[in-house]
Parts: sequence; C-alpha cells; structure tokens
Amino acid sequence: MKPDRLGAAENPGALTKGPLILFGRGAYGFQEQGRASPEPVGVWLPLGVAEIVQLSGLKAKEREALAARAAALIDQGALVLFPTETVYGLAASASQPDALGKLAAFAPGVKRTISAKGVGPNGFTWHSGDVEAVKRAAGVRAATHERIFSKLLPGPVRLLIEGSFEKPVAGEICGAFWAGGPLSVRVPSHAFAREVLSRARTPVAMDRVPSAISSSGKLLDGADLKLNLDAAGVALCIDDGATEYGGVSSAVRLTRAGGYAVESEGALSAREIDDAVVTRVLFVCSGNTCRSPMAERIARDVLERSRSGPIRAESAGTSASEGEPATREGDEALSELGVQPAATRHRSRGLTREMVRSADYVFTMTRGHREAVLAISPESADKVKVLDSAGDIPDPIGSGLEAYRKTAERIRAGILQRFAEAKLVPGEGGKKQRVRAAGEKS
Repeated sequence: MKPDRLGAAENPGALTKGPLILFGRGAYGFQEQGRASPEPVGVWLPLGVAEIVQLSGLKAKEREALAARAAALIDQGALVLFPTETVYGLAASASQPDALGKLAAFAPGVKRTISAKGVGPNGFTWHSGDVEAVKRAAGVRAATHERIFSKLLPGPVRLLIEGSFEKPVAGEICGAFWAGGPLSVRVPSHAFAREVLSRARTPVAMDRVPSAISSSGKLLDGADLKLNLDAAGVALCIDDGATEYGGVSSAVRLTRAGGYAVESEGALSAREIDDAVVTRVLFVCSGNTCRSPMAERIARDVLERSRSGPIRAESAGTSASEGEPATREGDEALSELGVQPAATRHRSRGLTREMVRSADYVFTMTRGHREAVLAISPESADKVKVLDSAGDIPDPIGSGLEAYRKTAERIRAGILQRFAEAKLVPGEGGKKQRVRAAGEKS
C-alpha cells in the first residue's frame, strides 16, 4: 500500500489516516553526496503502513532527529517500537485513550478497560527519561528509596512504588499508571530510548512487543516483520539489533515503610540489586586487630539499634597480616560497652584499592591512615575522613584494658558524629517503624 501523497483537503476520505510523518532520508537530515538531501515529503501515513529504521550506523545528529520524530509520533497518538536495554517495547501516549487502547490490544491476558475517563483495573508502566522527574512525581523521600534511585536508575529495573497517587503523576489519564496498586515505572539506560522519552511531550506507556514481532524481546526476529508491524498499526519501528540484557527488567517494590523487596529477578539478580543498594562503610587502622575491628562492631551495633539500612560496616588495615584475630582486650571493652558479639570471628585483612573504591564512606583512625588510603586511591579523597574530627585515635595495643575502654568510647562517639553527618542513622524523635513484611528490606 502506498501512502496518500494528497493532503486531506485534496483527497478527503480516500484513506483512514494515521499520523502525519516525513518520508525519505531528508526526514532525518541525512547528507547525500556532500550536500543536503531534498526537502522531505510530508504525507499522511495510512494506518497499517510501518516504517523501519536501522539505528546502527546513524550519526549523532541523525539519531537526534530520529528520536525527535519518534517522540512527535507518540505525542500524536501513534505507536512507536524501539529498544530498551532489556527488551523491545511498544510506546504510546498515556494521555490519549485511543493510543492506550491500541497498546492494550497486544496484551489480551491483562484486564484493562480504557475510556476517556480513565484506565482500570490494571495500569501500564510509565517509561521516563528523567530520574529526578520520576522521583519528584512519586514523592520519594525515604533514604533507602533515594539510594535505589541513585544506584539503579537509569537501568534494567522496574520500580513498583507503594503509595496513593489519586492525581496523575505525569499528565496521564486517570489510572494509566496507577489503578490502586503500586505505581509501575521504568527509566531505561538505553541512550536512544531515553532520548525519545525525554523528548516526548506526553507521558509514555510501554509494553513488551508481541511475540510475532520478537519471540524473546531481544531481537526483531518475526518471520514477516513488515507485515506484522503493519497489522499492529506501528507507525515507526527502530531496530538496534540485540538488546544488552536480552531479557525482562527486574522488579523492585518500594514499600510505604521506606524499605524494599525484590519482586522478581530479570536482567539483575536479587543479589546484584542488594549489592547495588547497600551503603558500604569502611574503617581503617594499621593492623586491623584493634581499632578498626572495634569500629566495625560498634557501627554494626549502632545500625542495628537504629534499624538503619541497608548499610554494611567493614574494616581493613594499611599494614595488616592476613587472618589475625581481634585482640582480647578489644572484645572485652566492647562487651562492657554493651556492643553485641560478632556473628563470626574477626580475621584481619590488608587494605586494597578495590575496598576503597567500592566503599561509600571510609573512616580512618589517624591522619597517617588517611594518607595511606589516598596513596592507593587518590581519586577517593572526597569520601575518606579521619573518624574523630578532633584528631588521631592512638593505637591501644599493649596499653592495657583501660586504654581499650577509652578507645572504644572515643570510636563510638566518632561513629555517632560521622553517621549523623552522613545521615546514615535517623534523627531523634522519629516515628516508630512498623514491623517489616516477609522479604522486605530496609
């Protein structure tokens, strides 16, 4: 079927019209033989005629123009197919019932009723190119949720945000993204997908492409791709080859209480998600048998009592031998301080560059230790501090139990000060937290 090159005024009713698009290489501002291509032809694209564009090989300006055009088509109510880092998806405007109706037709197993008044009972997933915009719209405030946004987005995860979103969060029709359950949202890391989403003036809903177009979601491998796209009413199909992960995104629920739970594994495993979300605090001394293991245990005790998390306290030594136990005097001093016993027996370890790089905060016992840390990881200067802002904490080894008691007290005071500065523990007078649900983490 050829597109109708007559305007609506010249050929009224000749074809059922889809969106107005531009044909030819000139539509993307391509250069041909060192000169600008002819002006693109404006046409009404009849429903059932799809255009396929290969993304690979396009220059930066060509990709920008293509992204702008894809966004414009979505704004006009058309379906556009493009890749994310997980699977290919069909995108539609979430502010237009007709566009959502087209999208809903490809997921017959999901019960949805769509009208100008709203969507129910199951909404779509909001896809955005702006992490901060999603955070503001969802009212994210909990420290753990902030951490998830900063560490996992943009990326191959779908967030299920618990809350009450009676009003549209992004200008969508009522219920498009929230129909009583959690708000479902994605911020893809695929550069072109984010460009399209950022340029769209309407909120964008996306669903995975039908199996006839892509059997796994990883590739556009349908036997009759053009025919299937035409049948689906896709206005523009952007092919970028195999996706990075080749599978669905992982689902992470953000609870009302400020915690999280991995609902389903996909591109990322539950362990990878936990590792990304956890805040790492590293304490450093010389031999990793006195001061830094005491600090590690005190920090864990403070965090456990304040129900802060997910935060992991660890320790290492700048000149440590491997596998040495913590000193008996240190254990006794901590016991007198009321610090809970360690779950496993401490074994000393030497400091490495990777330990420093993977930590979010590094607290040293002396200024000399800080210099030693920066000698192996100079790029980490902003996160390496002496634990006690008043000065060095001397090594108590060989000085008797009383010296260990004073060292433990000073370390605890330093940890409380530094953790408060970094907002790793909640302030006084906060509301009592509810008991967490099974599988929920804070």
